[in-house]
Amino acid sequence: MSTPDRRAQLVARIEDDVRDNGGRGQLFHQAIAERFGLNPTDLKCIDLARSEQRPTAGRIAEITGMSTSATTAVLDRMERAGFIERVRDPGDRRRVIVVSTGLREQELAEAFAPMREVMRTALEAYDDEQLALIAGFTGRVNDILREVTRQLAARPPARAAGSALTRRREAN
Repeated sequence: MSTPDRRAQLVARIEDDVRDNGGRGQLFHQAIAERFGLNPTDLKCIDLARSEQRPTAGRIAEITGMSTSATTAVLDRMERAGFIERVRDPGDRRRVIVVSTGLREQELAEAFAPMREVMRTALEAYDDEQLALIAGFTGRVNDILREVTRQLAARPPARAAGSALTRRREAN
């Protein structure tokens, strides 16, 4: 039986663990990106767009919440590294579609393989009902992250409070 205190402790632990997971995941993706001479944003942008049939730069910007100029810079780096190419849409020559070259997919799969294996091993400890619960939770967290990210991207950036530059500007 759950008590309010026990529930609050569990919720706080899950919040901390999810935040910790995000940070550790970011470091993991940075290590992989560095193996390919890229940065984590480059790989994650393409990763987030993987479910799109024929993504354009504009659609990738929309999915990631990045500006179109930042998205173009990511695509430039990914193209130079041989991951993607931009091709004209045969149905609408004004549109440019981002497609995988297929040249680096095996290398990328090999880089992620150790994590995939340890995740599968960890998940083997759970029965189907528990896996469904975990899948539901992770799906909801991703939905929440999409929405919160969209909301944050729509707001003007916060000013760095207390920085030396801010204090100098305010003094003048």
